[in-house]
Amino acid sequence: MSSSINTYTTSSGSTAVAGLSSGIDTASLVDELIDAESTKLDSLNQQMQVAEWKQEAYRDIIDQVSTFVDTYFSSTSSSSLIKAANYLQFETTSSDTSAVTATAGVNAKTDSHTIEVTQLATAETISSSSTLSADIEGSSAADFTSAVGESFVITVDGTDYTVTIDSSVTDADSLQDAVDTAVGSGKVTVGTTTVDANSVLTFTAATDSGVSSLSIADSSSSGVLANLGFASTDATSNRITEDSTLSEISAQLDTAMTFVENSTSGNNEIAFSINGTSFTFTEDETLGDVIEAINASDCGATLKYNELTDKLVLTSDETGAGTMLTATDSDDSTFISSLLGGTAVEGTDAVMVYDGTKVTRSSNSIKLDGVTYTLAALTTEEVTVDVAQDTDAVYDLVSNFVDAYNTLIETINDKLDEDYDSDYPPLTTDQEDEMSDTEIENWNEKAKTGLLEGDELLSDLLRKLRVGLMDSVSGSSLSLSDIGITSGTYDENGKLYIDEDALQAAIEENTSAVQALFSQKSTSYPTNSGVRTMTGDERSTRYDEEGIALRFYDILSDYVSTSTDSAGNKGRLLEAAGMDSDGSDTDNALTDKITDYEERIEKEEDRLDKLRERWEAKFAAMEDAISEMNSQSSYIDSIMGTSSDS
Repeated sequence: MSSSINTYTTSSGSTAVAGLSSGIDTASLVDELIDAESTKLDSLNQQMQVAEWKQEAYRDIIDQVSTFVDTYFSSTSSSSLIKAANYLQFETTSSDTSAVTATAGVNAKTDSHTIEVTQLATAETISSSSTLSADIEGSSAADFTSAVGESFVITVDGTDYTVTIDSSVTDADSLQDAVDTAVGSGKVTVGTTTVDANSVLTFTAATDSGVSSLSIADSSSSGVLANLGFASTDATSNRITEDSTLSEISAQLDTAMTFVENSTSGNNEIAFSINGTSFTFTEDETLGDVIEAINASDCGATLKYNELTDKLVLTSDETGAGTMLTATDSDDSTFISSLLGGTAVEGTDAVMVYDGTKVTRSSNSIKLDGVTYTLAALTTEEVTVDVAQDTDAVYDLVSNFVDAYNTLIETINDKLDEDYDSDYPPLTTDQEDEMSDTEIENWNEKAKTGLLEGDELLSDLLRKLRVGLMDSVSGSSLSLSDIGITSGTYDENGKLYIDEDALQAAIEENTSAVQALFSQKSTSYPTNSGVRTMTGDERSTRYDEEGIALRFYDILSDYVSTSTDSAGNKGRLLEAAGMDSDGSDTDNALTDKITDYEERIEKEEDRLDKLRERWEAKFAAMEDAISEMNSQSSYIDSIMGTSSDS
């Protein structure tokens, strides 16, 4: 049979085996004595745990109430009941949305308008005077015999076709037949031109074919293009790309760009300005670099390469006839004149006839009578735009609030109605050591239940909200019941119900009255900023004069506001439990209580440590005494034994 060996420290400071002299397991005995004395410590730990759990429960409700306030009573929320604009929502319909669309603002009025679009606003543009890319052209005479049996790929507007060269291909005309077989006739023209006294092949888009971009490439590593007279440096596409360097583009122009050597860096550069903003690029930078830099700048213009037309287009960011777009070369270089040498096309104003009156604006977005009209196309007949109040949006505004209110009070009522079971106090460390994780989790779930049972703060909050709903609003002709919102039975704890037809009818008949019921401001104390520091009489006057939503704002502010009242206190729930990310996080009643428990626990742990030391010292002294007695007894026995022997 095995047993553990416990040790203790003797009065001389040395370590000895506990109970070695007495035969008593003094170390275990000390543990039992301390355990018996630990009842108070366990109780303090349990009380502190309850306080922490209660704080968590409060803070969960604080978070939900704060979210409710931010959503339905903030002046900036799209769901706010106190924001006037949320009741002034309109919907528009256009008889021709391809030409005119409309968006109504809060200042719109229910009406019908006719619109004719006679001119759209455009921006001033400057484009290339001619195409930028060179034709596909070889540099030496074709050797058709060497190309027999090979093939190459011709790409027409992004689609690849394989052209096979057989023995029948002996010149440009027969190569034309092979291309037509692969691509289809009338798309690509194969021709010849003279370069350095040599007749070389050319590939161009056929006239009136609708084809824009062409390119050719070897279909294998056979080098068939070389046999057809194309060197690696020859253009094999009739389109530049944004990856093309400025020097590569310059080589394809009828008149090359002029680059100027930078005396400091030695780089060949071009320099220009657009609307007064200067740009400089080296010949090794790409067209894409130029486009990106211009479009990312504040020069007020956008540059694009149009692959279809093979031209650059510089467009002003502003539309209208008065727009000016200036682009000039600098330092004797010729980017603008070489690539954007076309005549500027001035912008135009938008012109429409609105209810019979001509309207001219610089933009295609025109605001009239609270409605913004967006023009997209010219019209051949009048377009009718109807503006009507969006009563469905107001209905959703109110019904969503009611749903959220019901959810909130249900959550709070559930906490108030939970029964606290004293048979499930927080577990001690020893108890947890004897349980599985699942058992601990289940126990703690029951232990946390009912911590807010009948809580006075929360009960008072719900009572004030219920009264705030039912009290009349001074000057308002309506009550909640008048618009189809009623309270449930007593045992439903204030749950609200909506008669959908009645609410919809009330909104359609008198939206402004519904708005006033919820968002009417107090005439005596209209601002929200000072509500926390008002006197009782001032609050009472404000309460009577304001709509239900503002009442809710005031009531809930008393419980979850982070601002202080005239007494220097924050919301009542924050004073009780605090709120994350706020100064009340550590400055509240429950945190103070938890801190007090921590201090008492520390003192109790110190007391038990000292008590353990005293017990261990006593038992150590006892062991010393017994050991001394045993030694003396052994000595006497030895003497007596010696005498007997003699």
